[in-house]
Amino acid sequence: MFVTALLLLSGCTSQVSGAPAATRPGPGSAAELLGDAGTVDSCSLLDPTSLDQFGTAQPQPQESYDYCWLRLPMSDAQVAVRFGLLERVRSLDDVPARQIELVGPLRILEASPVPDRCARYIFFIDNITLAVSADTADSPNTTVSSLCSVTEKATHTIAQNIVAKKIEHHAYPPSSFGPLDACKAVVTTLGQIPGLAAAETTAYPAHHQCRWGTATVPSLTLRYVLSAPSAAANVHHETIAGRTSGVYTVDINGPTLCVAEVAGIGRELAQVIVRTAPGTTATACAAARIVAGEVWSKLPVTS
Repeated sequence: MFVTALLLLSGCTSQVSGAPAATRPGPGSAAELLGDAGTVDSCSLLDPTSLDQFGTAQPQPQESYDYCWLRLPMSDAQVAVRFGLLERVRSLDDVPARQIELVGPLRILEASPVPDRCARYIFFIDNITLAVSADTADSPNTTVSSLCSVTEKATHTIAQNIVAKKIEHHAYPPSSFGPLDACKAVVTTLGQIPGLAAAETTAYPAHHQCRWGTATVPSLTLRYVLSAPSAAANVHHETIAGRTSGVYTVDINGPTLCVAEVAGIGRELAQVIVRTAPGTTATACAAARIVAGEVWSKLPVTS
């Protein structure tokens, strides 16, 4: 469930592949308003009481340094309000949403809603977006008429807080995965994934995740996340690069997806996720193990 949720969160906008696009670090930029994107505490962007008109929003354990989420019981449904994921785009035209308002120098964009999800994006002038959404994925076959109103309120409040610079930043402890740049962790083993040798790279502004290849197959993703190691029945526990690791597949109704993960301090996990064509479990997991070997060897010592 956790890996699948993260996969759904990523790719909300058209990210820049390869070298970053030219940016403008002046007023209205993410660089100026947020500071170091890698240390932003996304949960500080929105006080749960800001949504009191809809009900009592309940903070949930953070799943990633990249975003935060609240559970909001409404109309016999459990609404998930997610916010904070930063992505880079080539230009405003690459965001699949229309502009609906301005909050200071920030453009607020609205994506076309679907029955179980509404999403908005805050657009900074240095071509970075911050995603905000509300969904009923945990309450299938339910309808919440005010789902988009929740998203509207959350987005507007977050934008106001950003303009006012009401943002907190993490001070990562020694040996944390938080300061690491995921895109710099995989260099020599990319060629072990068939068809990925010349893959494009998708970098995220906070550096906690990186993807090689497209959102389809083949592709490789490295993420530093927050969670307990998977307790699924199909986890194979083994030693990779001297570290106790878990390797398992995830059913996503199509491509084969294999995950290799290792725990860090606290709830930190490093996850290597390989997607290959359907029916290629052995290939995907063999590649995940090889890539994990390179990544794990570069992780800080946590014992």
